[in-house]
Amino acid sequence: MQTLSPAALAVINNYLHLPFPGKNVSCPYMNNRRAGMRGGLRVLIGKGTPDDIAQEAKIIGMREHTDIQKFSDEELKRFLMDHRIGIDCSGFAYYVLDAELAAKINRPLASVLKFPEIKNPLRKLLTRFRTPEHTSVAVLAHEKNSKEITLDDVRPGDMIVLEDIGMGNQRDHVLLVHDVIRDEKNTLSELGYTHSFQWSTDGKYAHGVRQGRVRIHDISQTLIHQTWEEQEKTGETNETFLHAQKARTVAIRRLRALE
Repeated sequence: MQTLSPAALAVINNYLHLPFPGKNVSCPYMNNRRAGMRGGLRVLIGKGTPDDIAQEAKIIGMREHTDIQKFSDEELKRFLMDHRIGIDCSGFAYYVLDAELAAKINRPLASVLKFPEIKNPLRKLLTRFRTPEHTSVAVLAHEKNSKEITLDDVRPGDMIVLEDIGMGNQRDHVLLVHDVIRDEKNTLSELGYTHSFQWSTDGKYAHGVRQGRVRIHDISQTLIHQTWEEQEKTGETNETFLHAQKARTVAIRRLRALE
């Protein structure tokens, strides 16, 4: 099995199990479009690190005279969501890839990302200081930053990019490949992915950073012709797979810095 670097896997683990002592709470999904906020605290627009999220929750708790350490796991998850604290899919991918680049090429992601669609000099400057906030799925998937690869070439750190999903096909989504399994002939047999997402069946609180697997039956076929399993669901009961089926495009992309 090939996996991401230990540092990148640690970032994933910290989103799956936020750093609240004695708690086991996964980071909720938060989309800044839904929150209606831009330019605010990083942690409140879906772009915070696990430590940012835990620290902001503690600050809010103190402000409200609430000891969040007394919450059950379920109560803490509700507290985070009620205060719109979480991570969006590109924010999650940003921090994991940032750790992977640091481990593999000793450079931060901010130093290699390009923002060719931004022309305004002031906004260009802002991207240098607020890179996570300006990093979207479109930025990660831009030809200047990543290239499309074939399924048989996939490896940990690659991105599965879904374009035009959701109601009205107005959203993009990114999933990050965290491990790859190949058989004795070095043929891809399975990959694991992690992402931050919300299914319609999740309700208000059961969403967030989660993992799934794609089992490869025919390497000559595309990704959506394989078996996707997440939350013990396969086929069209797996809403991630359903979104992939309905997406305008589904592509596997690799950061050019990781080539």
